[in-house]
Amino acid sequence: MKKHWKIILTVTGILILAVSGGAWYLNMHWKRVLDKELRRYVMESSDSLYTLTYGAIDLNLLTGSLVIHQVALHPDSVVYQRLVQEQRAPALLYNARTSRLQVTRMRLWRYFLNNEVNAGGFALVDPEITVVEDQRSIDTSKPESFYEAVHKDIRRFNIDRLILAPLKLDFTQIRKDGSRAVVRLDQLDIDIRHLEIDSLSQHDPSRFLYARTFDINLDRWSCRTPDSLYELRMKDICLHAADQAVNIGEARLDPRFSREEFDRTVGAQQDRFEISFRNLRLDGISPQNLLQQQVIVRNVNIDAGELHIYRNRSLPMPPGDKLGQFPNQLLMKLKTPLRIDTLFANSVDVSYTEVSAHGRGMGKVQFQHAGGLLRNITNIDSAVAANPHCIADLHAVLMQTGKLKVRFDLMLGDPAGAFNVSGQLNNMDGREFNALTKPLGQVEIRSVRIQDLEFNISGDERKASGTLKLLYSKLKIAVLRERKDASGNERKGLVSLIANLLAIRNANPMPGEAPRTVKPLHHRNPRKSFFNLIWKTIFTGVKETVGTSMLTKLEKKETGAADSISLKK
Repeated sequence: MKKHWKIILTVTGILILAVSGGAWYLNMHWKRVLDKELRRYVMESSDSLYTLTYGAIDLNLLTGSLVIHQVALHPDSVVYQRLVQEQRAPALLYNARTSRLQVTRMRLWRYFLNNEVNAGGFALVDPEITVVEDQRSIDTSKPESFYEAVHKDIRRFNIDRLILAPLKLDFTQIRKDGSRAVVRLDQLDIDIRHLEIDSLSQHDPSRFLYARTFDINLDRWSCRTPDSLYELRMKDICLHAADQAVNIGEARLDPRFSREEFDRTVGAQQDRFEISFRNLRLDGISPQNLLQQQVIVRNVNIDAGELHIYRNRSLPMPPGDKLGQFPNQLLMKLKTPLRIDTLFANSVDVSYTEVSAHGRGMGKVQFQHAGGLLRNITNIDSAVAANPHCIADLHAVLMQTGKLKVRFDLMLGDPAGAFNVSGQLNNMDGREFNALTKPLGQVEIRSVRIQDLEFNISGDERKASGTLKLLYSKLKIAVLRERKDASGNERKGLVSLIANLLAIRNANPMPGEAPRTVKPLHHRNPRKSFFNLIWKTIFTGVKETVGTSMLTKLEKKETGAADSISLKK
């Protein structure tokens, strides 16, 4: 019995040694073959442009696993210059490295028997990729797809999953004028699934760059604006190709300077923005369109955000004018084709702060819990021809109590920037406007109840006109002047008294009269903005309704034109 066990154990040992020895021999043999094939393939397929280097190779044929350490792909500058002279240089030049290339469930025999690459997974650990796009390069060679370039040596790629994480990506674009644009991304995770490259998949419209689907995740991204005044920041960015959706945790535009530093840097009147949007989702965004440098999105949703604008009117006006800079005009000037079918925003707090022209007062207007729906945001000619109206239906709480609804109708493709804006404001305590009128207009609203304000205005980049009806009651104002000791403001008693008794109409409708409706007209100062034109047209109608034109004349008689309040601002 013992003899039989001895024979069995001996045979088993011999088999184990034979299998191990055979596996070792095959591993060593295939490693040498693989080493030779890798270098040859990269050299020949790139016309000697690229050189592949790497360290140790760990191969296990039994498990189908392969690990290649310290892999690097380098371009040869001498070869590249030769291709430039021959007008065959590619527009994109790559330089890449990774600490490890890990392959699992690899069927190596399929490559040597059938010229097929078949594996369960590829993983690039800590990869770094540098891409340079030189728009000055000229490539007169016949354009080829990736499959057409490799199919002579590899008939088919089939990889279940390809992971690049965490990826460091540097992209430099050299424009035709020699200027450069640089984008750097750190901690980028790319997960590509069902990657298949063959004669059929290259024409499969359901695939993007030969992949059935992929996810891209980026923790943070930032860049400086071309004028160096702002930093654009985003975090928690996720692209889900299968869902055609992009999620962004937060998108911010942060000034690089405080208000005082901003004014000193710019040296002229210019809006300073602070913008933050949270929980953005873009649905129906096609990777194929992005590859063609088109931004086509079905829906955009913004859960919450803030928009704060600051302007110092005591600074000189900047040179030039703002003609051609209405929102619909700027949209049509975008070089990138854009179409957003609907954009929904909710719970956005908006404020506008202004330093007065004399620099001694600061007013502020607030729009709280703003939101709404924007439709047909596009600059694509065919879409504009089908529907030339970009519509924005917005709502907000003005200051503290005013319920505001506004509709913008912007005419797309109109060279003069034609537009219509209509809206309604109701149930507001007018004293809330003192935060604006006291420091900027030297007028205090003692009391007024705004029951309803309705307006409908049409215009273009030259002028605006329309109708306005303001229903209000119990209007009393006080005209202010600065104390000589600069300790605050005091009322101009005589002007305030005459204004409340004679100059202003303290209600609409007045007792025994029908409600007054006015037709304001305002010719735009071409150096002022789109929103300034709308505000000035509305304010013209308010003055005509209330009667402040007469008030201005009374004050000029008492104090002289130089000391007059600037109700016409």
